[in-house]
Amino acid sequence: MGEQFQLVNLTGDGCRITRDGCGGYVVSRSTDPSGEWRRVANLPAAYAVCELLGERNTLGLPRRPQG
Repeated sequence: MGEQFQLVNLTGDGCRITRDGCGGYVVSRSTDPSGEWRRVANLPAAYAVCELLGERNTLGLPRRPQG
């Protein structure tokens, strides 16, 4: 069975926050073709990750590989 995700918010800068089936949150950039995503424990952390991902895109910083 696949996980069920529920959309919580899609921010103006293209950050997508969804709630996973285990009570956590998944954050991704809808404008990021690489499909990078992060799993976090709570909603404030999800918004903080959105800010970090946005800054990384703005500043042109390299991305660390997930894994």
